Amino acid sequence: MDKKKLLKLIFTMFIGAVYFNCAHRLYAQDQIKFRQLSVNDGLSQNSAVSIAQDSIGFLWIATQDGLNKYDGSTFSIYPFTFADVTRATHSYLGKVYVDRKGHVWAIPNDRIPYKLETQSNIFVPLQGINDASSIFMDKDFNLWIGTYSNGLYLKRADKEGVGQMLSPNIAGGTIYNITQNEKGALLLCMDNEIVEYDYSNVRVQKIKAQTTNGNRVVANFSDIVTDKRSREWIGTFGAGLYFRNSGENVFKRVEDLGFKDSLSMDLNITDLHLDAMDRLWIATYGQGLYLINFEQLSITHFSTAKHNPTALHYNDILSIYEDYSGTLWFGTDGAGISYYDQYLEKFNSFTDYQTPENVSIDVVRSIVVDREKSVWIGTSGKGLTQYVPEEDSWRTFKAGSENENTISSDRVMSLMIDKEDNLWIGTQDGGLNMRDAKGDFVHFSDKSESFLSANTIWSIYQDEENRIWLGTRDQGLIQFDKVKGELRRYDYDPNLQNSIPSNNVRVITSDGKGNLWIGTEGHGIALFDIKEQTFTTRQFVSNGNSLSSNRIKCLYYAPNDILWIGTNGSGLNAYDIENNKFYNYSVRDGLANNVIYGILSDNEGSLWLSSNKGITKFTPAANLGDAPSIVNYNNYEGLATEFNTGAYFKDADGNLYFGGLDGFYWFKPKNIKENTIVPKIAITGFDVYNTSFPITDGLALKANQNTLSFGFSSLQYSLPEKNQYQYKLVNFDSDWVYSGQKNFARYTRLPPGEYEFQVKASNYDGVWNHEPVGFTFSIMSPWYLTPIAKFSYVFFILLLSYGVYSYLKWQWRLQLNLRLKMEETERFKKLNRFKSKLYTDISHEFRTPLTLIAGPVDSKLSQGGLSDMDFANFSMIKRNINRLIALVDQLLHLAKLEKGKLKLKISKGDMGLFLGMLTSSFRYRAGIKRIDYKVDIDKLSPVWFDEDALEKIIINLLSNAFKYVSEGGMCQFIAKRDDGRVQISVKNTVAQYSEVDLDNLFTRFYQQNEYSEGAGVGLSVVKELVSLYQGTITVQMEESKLIHFLVTLPLMKSHFANLDVVELGKEPDGPHLNPDWNDYKLPMQGAAPDGDSGVLPILLIVEDHKEVREFLNSAWKTRYTIVEAVNGLEGINTALEVVPDIIISDVRMPLCDGIELCNKLKTDERTSHIPIILLTAGVGEDHELLGLQSGADDFITKPFKLKILQARVDNLIGNRKMLRTRYSHELILEAKDIALTPTDEMFLNKLQSVLDDNLADPHFNAVAFCEKLAMSRMQLHRKLLAYTGLSTTAFIRSQRLKQAVHILRTSDASISEIAYAVGFNTPSYFIKCFKETYKKTPTEYQDT
Repeated sequence: MDKKKLLKLIFTMFIGAVYFNCAHRLYAQDQIKFRQLSVNDGLSQNSAVSIAQDSIGFLWIATQDGLNKYDGSTFSIYPFTFADVTRATHSYLGKVYVDRKGHVWAIPNDRIPYKLETQSNIFVPLQGINDASSIFMDKDFNLWIGTYSNGLYLKRADKEGVGQMLSPNIAGGTIYNITQNEKGALLLCMDNEIVEYDYSNVRVQKIKAQTTNGNRVVANFSDIVTDKRSREWIGTFGAGLYFRNSGENVFKRVEDLGFKDSLSMDLNITDLHLDAMDRLWIATYGQGLYLINFEQLSITHFSTAKHNPTALHYNDILSIYEDYSGTLWFGTDGAGISYYDQYLEKFNSFTDYQTPENVSIDVVRSIVVDREKSVWIGTSGKGLTQYVPEEDSWRTFKAGSENENTISSDRVMSLMIDKEDNLWIGTQDGGLNMRDAKGDFVHFSDKSESFLSANTIWSIYQDEENRIWLGTRDQGLIQFDKVKGELRRYDYDPNLQNSIPSNNVRVITSDGKGNLWIGTEGHGIALFDIKEQTFTTRQFVSNGNSLSSNRIKCLYYAPNDILWIGTNGSGLNAYDIENNKFYNYSVRDGLANNVIYGILSDNEGSLWLSSNKGITKFTPAANLGDAPSIVNYNNYEGLATEFNTGAYFKDADGNLYFGGLDGFYWFKPKNIKENTIVPKIAITGFDVYNTSFPITDGLALKANQNTLSFGFSSLQYSLPEKNQYQYKLVNFDSDWVYSGQKNFARYTRLPPGEYEFQVKASNYDGVWNHEPVGFTFSIMSPWYLTPIAKFSYVFFILLLSYGVYSYLKWQWRLQLNLRLKMEETERFKKLNRFKSKLYTDISHEFRTPLTLIAGPVDSKLSQGGLSDMDFANFSMIKRNINRLIALVDQLLHLAKLEKGKLKLKISKGDMGLFLGMLTSSFRYRAGIKRIDYKVDIDKLSPVWFDEDALEKIIINLLSNAFKYVSEGGMCQFIAKRDDGRVQISVKNTVAQYSEVDLDNLFTRFYQQNEYSEGAGVGLSVVKELVSLYQGTITVQMEESKLIHFLVTLPLMKSHFANLDVVELGKEPDGPHLNPDWNDYKLPMQGAAPDGDSGVLPILLIVEDHKEVREFLNSAWKTRYTIVEAVNGLEGINTALEVVPDIIISDVRMPLCDGIELCNKLKTDERTSHIPIILLTAGVGEDHELLGLQSGADDFITKPFKLKILQARVDNLIGNRKMLRTRYSHELILEAKDIALTPTDEMFLNKLQSVLDDNLADPHFNAVAFCEKLAMSRMQLHRKLLAYTGLSTTAFIRSQRLKQAVHILRTSDASISEIAYAVGFNTPSYFIKCFKETYKKTPTEYQDT
């Protein structure tokens, strides 16, 4: 080698070494961090064998289990599996490839190339090839397919089909990769050879690879790339990396270019990639990733680090791809994809998991950089750590014994490098340390030769005069000298006006004019005039311009005389010293957080703030009162969220350092770059009513397909969650809609029309693509708005107009006739209203005279002593008066219904028993007319009904039936339950059925025969009541001569929800019949004779109809002791046996009717006292006269109202009680005074005679009394109980005491004489009984 070449080589090597050294330093602060995309994000499988990006911007990822299409938020998976076989000498990997025309190709496990048809979204196989290994499109748009063993195939750009261009004899073995050199020739990477194929000149050359030493290169070649200097870089399986100059056969190593670092020669290289910066990335299997920077002549190795999430995620790299934004994607064989975006990670960092295991840099409290570029990190509890970037070495100092050359405390709160390059170290509870340039530590404390009173040092500052100032926790501000120790201490003195405001000094800075500014913990800031030795304090005040908080974290004095103050919780303050004015900035102005830990300035006038939420770039406006420019950086940019107090520093090169809870961060502000690459945008989804539709321009939707959803994506994948969107539906939205990070839009019920949905998007740095992507579609008009429909509307409108004209003309012709008919109708309505009003008024007028007539008649009938003829006449008058009153009541009832004043009053009861009682009252009439009367009633208990309304409905229907039924005909009453309703059917035969007008049966005052009984309002009332009851009524002729009324009524309480419902009190036991108690207040239940207090009165019911007996029994069983008899003979026997308190008997019964029963019982001394009420079904006044003559106490006509019958019963029982009361208050009572019948009078006279004869006999008792009266003891007991309320024994004693009282009043006999005279055995017993009865002794009574 000649001298000139040698000098040139030496010079080149020298320049390279210098350049490399500088580049290495710079690179040490230009970190590369990786992020991951894996199955956790939705990837189908973690082996990413091939990666590509289509022309739209979608990312395609081939895995062992599925081909993934990624849009930044979701994965669409196609059912392909791809080969993933890598060995030391070869690698069989599936492929996904995007050609120069934008077509997507896939080579899955079956080795057949598939092309994606975008319209159908289906992969279509390329016929003729089934052994594909690689695919490539040249500059002429020819598609080349390499195979595993069948040579090379070509699909020409202008022709269909494929043809074999190189046979296996020429290109034998596997073609791993195909590329094209600058001359246009194809380079085929194959087993043991590289084939150069010039298809234009049809020339094939096998490259005879050899090293610079002339040795043959033996290897299987994996990939070839060409750099800007026309060098071809060649990867091999197991033989490392080579390069050659184009056209040469000599293969060289990277070391031949003067690189300081070496590259292993046995790398198993699976892929090579030259990025946009002409850096070479090398993917290896098992040894991670390598980066060759040709400009810096550096080689960087990336591999996995167990505790570092930003390191490469797997060492087996299968593929490399660079997308349009410059992001690099590295497919791994088990950890998904690692990717790197140079713009994403804006800050360099060292966190605790990036340091050696014996070094901890978490909870950083202070940081400085010395002249040798070493970084010193003070931690809270983990000591002091030195990092030397040049050597990438770490060293930690921890507290030891006094003789050890180390720090005095592991809690390092402050650091400072003085002008002599000494490192000053302030600790918590360990005093002050200094490390000199030789590396020796000196400790200062209250025990050291250079005395220091403070043991916690928050801040260390060296001013322009080289004075050292210490901010302490408890000892205020201290001026210190390393030789003399503590020179001066400034403590808080409350008596000194210009004293320091607090002994807890957090931070110190200078104003450049010989003064200091200090920040305190809780007492604001103070200006210290060193010459005057005075402090001027500035603190927070609530009602003026001041600090926003007295809790100070940091200070920065700007060259323009603005003091910037970071507070603990109240944001950033700017103090304009010249104008004495404060300005406050907080989260309201855009700050990320109101806790400001550190303030550093860059060379452009911006401030950089550390806080609890990352780092903020704060650029103040020229006028501090105007809004500043604020940019917040958080952990999305690779930055910790929480920093720490005191941990901030700016070095001589302008690098800013900030310490946080997990390590420290550094950056040069001017090197922070925004990603200015405009993102691609895609509309990824289109749904109509949640059903997916193809995204095809010009899509026509039906009129009812008008609720749409759109999905879209910014195809910038590094940080998709920070991409932003705006969308607009042209012809619907008036302006762009900003949706933030939300990547979907929904529109509901869009009107018909032509639309275009447009989307704009930004990347994570807010750089927008202002060219929207669009999708056009239309929504067709509904059929009723189509042109044909509109023409039809016009036609029909014309036709309608003609029809209206014709109608109006016809109406005009009929107007006179209609008017006449309307007038006639109105007259009939007025006449009907007048008729109704007339009947109502007459009814009201009839009530008064009828009442005046009824009064004297009732009085006459009650007097007695009437002849048979007079009684019959008065009874007839009374009966007809009652008929007239009933008719008047019907008319008034109908009037109430018309006016809506009648309300239903329902309660819960047994409707079945109630209906049975009502229907049984018609049996006698049926027998008189020889009518076949049938009753069938279901069990209807418990149900809700209105007794009064139901009674009127049933009585009117049955009365109507019996009125028109022919003699010997049939009448049928059926009540059946149907779910929540009851169907009541009344059928009867009619003689003149042809004359029945069904349409007018419910018309008021209608009568089939003008001579018929009644006024023709009964059925009208029935219809109104059924309507009020919310039921239905129908009538029809069924068979010959058979008319059928069908009534349906509700039974459930819920059916009466809108009515005036009144619920009555419930009886304690048994079914309830809901008697209408509204107009009558009953006596107290269980009223009993005085002598039998608490015993219910005994009521004997003599009735051959079971329904009536059950009805009364159910209604009264809690008021009386009920005894029943089914005929008159049984009733007589039962009365003699039981001796009841009252008897209710029907008149017409088998064996013995009610008249005979009444006659026998009233003439029998044993039962003559019992009140008897007779029930009649209309047998006439003859029977009524006989009944009353036989001694009946009352006469009730069926059907009866239970409340009326109840009142009659209680009145009769009450009358007997009055007799007992009278007896108890009178001394002497004649038989006629308490007798109710002649038989009673005869019995009482007989009783008195027996008493007169035997009362003085002391042996006269109840047994003797019964024998002399010829009655059983029970009969006599019941009879005396009815008259006097006393038992037989008590009655005898009562009579003796009354006789004794009479003797006391009328004679002067002694007490003993009187006692023996009235039948007492001993005077003492007489005195006892007398005192119990009269509440005083006989002597006391005699003296009164």
